[in-house]
Amino acid sequence: MKLKSAAAAMILAAVVAGTASAQRASEAPRRALRPYASVGEAESDAGGASRYIVPLTEWKRSETDEGTSFSSEFVYPAAWLNRQVLFRVGSASGGYSLEVNGRNAGRVSNGAAAAEFNITKLCESGLNSVRMVMDDPESGEPLLRADAVWKGRTEVISQPTVRIRDIDGRTTLNDSGDGVFEAAIAVKTDALNTKQARISYELADGDRVLATGYRDVTLGMRGEDTVRFVAVVPAELLWSVESPTLLTLRLRNRIEGRYLENMAVPVGLREVKFADNVLTVNGVPQSLNVRTVPNSVTVEELRQLREEGCNAVMLKTGEAAGDFYSACDSAGIYAIAAMAVDTSNGGRSIKRGGNAVNDPALTPEYLTRAAEMYHEAKSHASVIAFRAGDGAANGINAQESFLWLKSVDSSRPVIYLPAGREWNNDRFDLHLLREKN
Repeated sequence: MKLKSAAAAMILAAVVAGTASAQRASEAPRRALRPYASVGEAESDAGGASRYIVPLTEWKRSETDEGTSFSSEFVYPAAWLNRQVLFRVGSASGGYSLEVNGRNAGRVSNGAAAAEFNITKLCESGLNSVRMVMDDPESGEPLLRADAVWKGRTEVISQPTVRIRDIDGRTTLNDSGDGVFEAAIAVKTDALNTKQARISYELADGDRVLATGYRDVTLGMRGEDTVRFVAVVPAELLWSVESPTLLTLRLRNRIEGRYLENMAVPVGLREVKFADNVLTVNGVPQSLNVRTVPNSVTVEELRQLREEGCNAVMLKTGEAAGDFYSACDSAGIYAIAAMAVDTSNGGRSIKRGGNAVNDPALTPEYLTRAAEMYHEAKSHASVIAFRAGDGAANGINAQESFLWLKSVDSSRPVIYLPAGREWNNDRFDLHLLREKN
């Protein structure tokens, strides 16, 4: 069985490269990252406004011939000159289009996933207007349907032209039981000429520094590269549900002698393996007792669930993750990330086109949603499995999604329950519990 089909390879190239299309925002999906002007600001990140982050909290709703729209405004400050401006949408109940100063910025079909638009060329000095136009819920969206109500955190972010785009990494155990963390930091440039940057890193447990150094990177026109480093993490600092230790990954981006962005990212490091239908974390076999919870669940509520014998949670299909994975990281509970796909109302037909899961025309959309889910969840310690959506039948799109997820991460199981005992549903010790009343 080939782990990467031609269709999966095609959509992977488009997603990783951030190729814009009628169905996508202009930026490739990633873990939410927050850039700051100083180390102090990055360390005290409270999730609010800063020099380079402007949350949009006041929106005006209106009904138009185009559909339900939401409008807001923000100020483009002088400090953002010669930087990139990104518009991040936390979530929406369905597809939507974005306009900036009356000009089209793009659209997405999957409102459940966070999306980012590069709006640099659409911005003007001073006051700028933005408008989100929601799709009509009766327009026949084949994968998920909901009322046209916008929700989620939305903010305008400024990053330098050469910027830290994403972080990832894998941890494996060495012979001593310590963790070997291989970090991967994606660096991107939107410049039209060659640019150089120095990425400084520090991995620490409070004041205890586990690794520090820097890497220089040279990027061609609108290019992207990955900066890597390796750190050994003592066994007692590895993340687990019993001891959910979060380390701090500090990143600084220096261009032409000036530090233009600073980040402090909480990371939990652990080894996950899936082989012979056995899931292990840090070498220990795991049995999952899973409950479905809302994305508004708190760290305290997650800890209470763990005390009650539930050691894993997941969201309802299509519900936006938001801060859910970070809450699971902090609480010490496993999470199963799910694609925003539910074709349960499409019938059980396995004929070509009989259900959306068997419609080849929807394969690119399935794989786009797989990538959106994966990149948002991949670097969170709590996420130890992926779910290829839900439905009433098995089919080519669920299979292609399974293959794509396996091609980018074979260490974690991929679940698609309608597949039963077929090959595109990893089976291990998994128990689905009723929702808590």
